[in-house]
Amino acid sequence: MVQRRSKETRAKVLEAATQLILANGHESVSLKEISELSGVSNGSIFHHFGSKEGIIQALFVRERQRYLGSVADAILAFKGDPCDAIGEGAKAAMHYHAQFPQEYDRLVAEFSESEWLRRNEDVWLEAASAIERPVIEWAMPHFANGALPMLAPAAFQSMMLGPAEVATRSYRQGRFSGDLETQIEAIGEFVALGIRALRDKARSVTAD
Repeated sequence: MVQRRSKETRAKVLEAATQLILANGHESVSLKEISELSGVSNGSIFHHFGSKEGIIQALFVRERQRYLGSVADAILAFKGDPCDAIGEGAKAAMHYHAQFPQEYDRLVAEFSESEWLRRNEDVWLEAASAIERPVIEWAMPHFANGALPMLAPAAFQSMMLGPAEVATRSYRQGRFSGDLETQIEAIGEFVALGIRALRDKARSVTAD
C-alpha cells in the first residue's frame, strides 16, 4: 500500500512537471508551480525527489530513454544488413520527432546544449550507457565480421541522429514544405548509405 502511494505521488509530480515544462521550458518552472498543479506538498516532493533538480533529472532520463530507446529498438528489431539497421534507427528518431514534437523540443532538444546538461553530465552518461549497451552488444559481431565499420558508439550516434535532428530543425523553421514524415525515408536511406560507404571503404583497404 505504501509503495503504491509512493509510486502514485511520484507519477503526479512528474506529470505536473511535464505539463509545465512543455508549456514554459525547464528553466521557467518553479517548485511552487509543480506543487500546486500536482496537489503534492513541498515536503512530499522533497521526500521523493530531493529538489526541483531531482524532478528535472527524472524527467530527462525518462524522456531520453523513451527517445533513444525507440531508436535502439528499431535497430535491434531489423533483420538484414546492419548498415540498414542504423538507417532504421535514424527513421525511428524522426518518427519520434513527428509524433511527439513538444516532448522532443522541450525534453530532448532544449537540454542538448544547455547549462543544465553540463552540470549533470554524469546523469546523461549513466542513462546513455544503459540505453547503448544492448546496441553495442548487437554491433560487436558485425564489427568482427566487417559488416559494420569500426567506429566509436558516439560516432554512430552522431551520424544517425545528426541528420534526423537537423532535418527536423529545418522543418520547424519552414525550410521545406510538406509533413515531416515525408522526409523520414530519405533520411534513413542517407544514413544507411553513409555507413555502408564507410564499411565498403574499410573492406577495400583490408583487401589491399
